[in-house]
Amino acid sequence: MAAGPSCPPSREPLGAAKVLLSPRIPCEQRRLLPGGGKMADRPVPVKDLRLMDVKLGQLPSWLATGDYSPIGIFNALRRGRQRFLNKYIYVRKGGIGGPAMVITAYVVISYIWSYDHIKHDRWRKYH
Repeated sequence: MAAGPSCPPSREPLGAAKVLLSPRIPCEQRRLLPGGGKMADRPVPVKDLRLMDVKLGQLPSWLATGDYSPIGIFNALRRGRQRFLNKYIYVRKGGIGGPAMVITAYVVISYIWSYDHIKHDRWRKYH
């Protein structure tokens, strides 16, 4: 990828200059970003906010923007199911954590099931 023309130097502090000088955003597009390429807090419509980002005073208007038709509820349930599957079922990278939890659970459950027998043998040995 050929480097484009260099951008004029920024008069922003060093932290903002790193964003402005990012090679992934061309100079023309950096000038179009709010604040000259910095991350800016622009007002976001209430309907586009997530529940945890909604302030208490905005809650009634946020709830009013929902789609409560049967198709809207069905789509919401479908999105929730897809998020669950993507997070817990369709895991791309496996590690030692999953099999370790299964083996640990097996050992603990086996011990609990046979605890009375183990306890009985322990008392028998010493008396």
